[in-house]
Amino acid sequence: MTTGSVDLLVVDDGAALRGYDCRDVVRVEEVAGEAGGYLVRLGRLGSLREIACREVLGSVVLSAREIRPVPGALRERIPGEKPWAVGVTQRELYLLY
Repeated sequence: MTTGSVDLLVVDDGAALRGYDCRDVVRVEEVAGEAGGYLVRLGRLGSLREIACREVLGSVVLSAREIRPVPGALRERIPGEKPWAVGVTQRELYLLY
């Protein structure tokens, strides 16, 4: 990615701030119960999937210069869902999925 920007839905899963392309979001639902939290349904841009998170923080626009691809060797060492990039701003670090 060399030009433009991406609008991300930012969620806190309790371990990291995660960013998901807003164009991929189908629905966000509040989860009832003791643990609470939110269920984010994705799939407009590809395969359907659900992401559970503690909190939905809102959205952020990252420019191309703020997005860095995750190196393949590091990506393979990450368990579970693997980020395709990292968003780096002056204030925050986001894992992009």
